[in-house]
Amino acid sequence: MLGISLLTLAVAATTSLAQGIAPAGYRTVVITTAWNDKYVLQPAAPVKTGSSLVLMSRTDKIDQQWYLKDGNTKIQLANSTLCLDAGTARSNGSPLTVTTCADAQASQKWVYNSDSQIVLDTTGSKLCADLYMGTVRDNTRVVIWQCISGDKNHIWKAVNVSSVF
Repeated sequence: MLGISLLTLAVAATTSLAQGIAPAGYRTVVITTAWNDKYVLQPAAPVKTGSSLVLMSRTDKIDQQWYLKDGNTKIQLANSTLCLDAGTARSNGSPLTVTTCADAQASQKWVYNSDSQIVLDTTGSKLCADLYMGTVRDNTRVVIWQCISGDKNHIWKAVNVSSVF
C-alpha cells in the first residue's frame, strides 16, 4: 500500500512539472507584439542557451510560453531553465538571447511596466525589448533599444495561456 501511495505521489509530481506550472507569483503567458497579436516572442530554433530572441507566428505551444509577473521580474521560458538575457553589449540593436537563469544576473532583471514595455532593470538604464525595424514577420530579431514612450516597437502584450502544450 505504501509503495502504491509513493508511486501515485511521484506520478503527480512529474505531471505537475510536465505541465509547466509557473513559479509562485508568476503567470504563464505568450508575449505578443503590439503591431499584430498573431506574432509572439520565441527563442530561435534550436532552443538552447545563447539562442536569439525572434518574432514568430503564434501557435501557443510551449516554446512560445513564458513565466512572467508584472513589475520587477525575470522572464523565463516555460518548462525550461532559460531566461531572457540582455547580454553585456547593451547598446541600441544588441540582440536579446535566452541563457541559463541566474537570479543574481543583472542582464536578466526586467520590469514589465504599466505601458506594456519590457525594460532592462539596471540603474539609470532605460533599455527596452525592441522589435527590430518594426518588421512583423517570422524570424524578425528582437533587440535592446533605448525606450521611447508610445513606440509600438517597444510594446509587448503578456497574454495569459490556459494550458501548456
